[in-house]
Order: sequence, then C-alpha cells, then structure tokens
Amino acid sequence: MKKILYCALLACVVISCTEQEKEGRKYVDVEGLSTSIKPGDNFFMYVNGTWYDTAKIADDQSGVGSYSFLNIPQKVLLQNILQEVAAGTHPQGSVEQKVGDFYASGMDAEAINQRGYEPIQPLLTKIEAINDRTSLLRFVADEAKVGDNSIFRFNISPDDKNSTINIAHFSQAGIGLPDRDYYFKTDAPTLGIQNAYKDYIAKLFELTGETADEAARNAALVYDIEKQLATSHKTRIERRQVKNNYNKFAVSELQKKQPNIGWSNLLNNLGMDTDTLDIRQPAYYDK
Repeated sequence: MKKILYCALLACVVISCTEQEKEGRKYVDVEGLSTSIKPGDNFFMYVNGTWYDTAKIADDQSGVGSYSFLNIPQKVLLQNILQEVAAGTHPQGSVEQKVGDFYASGMDAEAINQRGYEPIQPLLTKIEAINDRTSLLRFVADEAKVGDNSIFRFNISPDDKNSTINIAHFSQAGIGLPDRDYYFKTDAPTLGIQNAYKDYIAKLFELTGETADEAARNAALVYDIEKQLATSHKTRIERRQVKNNYNKFAVSELQKKQPNIGWSNLLNNLGMDTDTLDIRQPAYYDK
C-alpha cells in the first residue's frame, strides 16, 4: 500500500512540475511588441515595432531575425565538427579523411592565393572558345549540368498543376544583382550598389592579369549586357503572381516561337528527352 501511495505522490509531483514548466515557457516574445501602435493601423509594427527598433545586426551578418537564432548556432556546431575532423588523423579513403581534407583545402587561404585564378583556367578556356550562338548555348548547357546557371536557369521538379509528374522549368537569369530593379533605380543607395558591383567585376578581371583600364572597360561591358537582360525580367512583385509563372509549352512550339535558342539542340545538350517545358517568364526567352 505504501509503495502504491509513494508512486501516486511521485506521479503528482512530476505532473505538477511539468505543468509549471509549461506555464513558465514563453511561446510569444511580448517584449517585441509596440503597444503604442494600433494593430489595425500597422499590425507588423504592432507585433515587431520594439524589436525592430532595438535589434542589432552583427558585424559579420547581413541581417537578423528568428531564423538567425536557429541557423547560426547550427552553423557553429557544424564548423566545430569540421574543424575537429580536419585536425585529426583518419584512415585514407574514409569519410572523415575526405571531409577533413575538403574543409582544410577551403580554409588554406595562403595556398588559394598562391594558385591565383589557375583553378578556373579550364572554364575561361571554354569561354574563350565561344564564337557563335551554337557554341554559346552548348557552353550554357554544359555549365547547367553541373549546377551553374548563367543566362538560362532551369530545374526539374513536380508540375505545379500535376504533382504526379516532373517537368523542366526554365526561368529568367543572367544577372548578378538581386533583381531587375537594381539596374534601373536611380536613388543614391542603389547607385552606390551599382558602382560597387562594377568595381567588383573590374577587380575580377584584374585578378586574371588585365590592366585597370582593360578591366574597367570589360566590367562596363558585362554590366551593360546584364542590364539589357534585366529589361525583360519580371519584377519581384510580378513574380509573386504564381499563376503567371506557370506557362507550359510544347517544345515544337518553342522551336517556332524562339528559333534563336534552338530548343531541341539545347535539350539534347542537357541530356533531356521531353516534349513539354514550363517557361516561368516567357518574355525573357522571347528577348
């Protein structure tokens, strides 16, 4: 009897502690609320106003938010694991040895700088060999197969209107800035971004041995090409209209509609055998 009573009392204590833990657990950060703002006037600022005005972005981060609080600790954990593996001695051919060597090679800044642009020389040689539309599209396809989308961006995923099948989706691409507006807005911050981006491109050319003048001319040319491509891009707001980003075409129709692309050859170079594509932003491929 005493044993039963003891177990019953123990159960009550455990339940009581659990309930107290639940009561003490916060599911909403009320300290971030800005109660001076009416929810009906601006619900976002009502919920986040105080946090928005007081949150600090770390010097080594581009932003801050609830995702950061989850993501950054995970990255630190992974970094610690990689550093430990890289510092250890492991059997040749083991997962630990491969991962450790791969991480160490990426962290060896001195060796990376000594090699200069040698590792990308094969890629530059391929680019130098481009002399017409056919060779350009072949290069684009070859790069896409290793995950490098340049003037075309494509992926294979379920059909938006029929999840039982996969379909190839082609989207607008070809620009280095986040979206088209960065090329056409004329406010001071955007102009500063444009100039910094041009300087960055020029620096890349200088790192391949070009003079400052040559690099500046080539950077201006690259930027102008990207700006021309951006003219046919949908804006970020336009891309939110999901229905307008679903446009299925027969490959035979695209062959007639966009003969300069040569869809049959492009798909063949990609190793794809399909008669239907989803062109997310047709205006881009029309251009």
